[in-house]
Amino acid sequence: MLYLHPEYIKMLLQYAVRHSFRSRVKQVKYIYIIGGTVIILFIISLIIILPPYFEKKQKQRDRSLGCFQYRQMLKESEKSYALNPNGKKWVRESMAAEGMRKDFGCTDINNE
Repeated sequence: MLYLHPEYIKMLLQYAVRHSFRSRVKQVKYIYIIGGTVIILFIISLIIILPPYFEKKQKQRDRSLGCFQYRQMLKESEKSYALNPNGKKWVRESMAAEGMRKDFGCTDINNE
């Protein structure tokens, strides 16, 4: 039967533990590096993709019937203001137009 000295067994166990710990640390490093790279690439792709997507959706909303009605109501309020700046009709029409703009998510014509 093979006899191993206790000091030799202790040394082997210490080496195995140290080597195992080092390889685990390297694995954890690689996992963090790969995970961080994936997160950064995901954020960059969102920065590139989302703005054109939101612009496209806003253009679709601006072409909707509700936004068309908003623009008509705003023109009517401007006509009413030109006819009678002290009247209440243009105020009611502009308030209605502003409500329609908010309801339908239209682009504000006055701020373009």
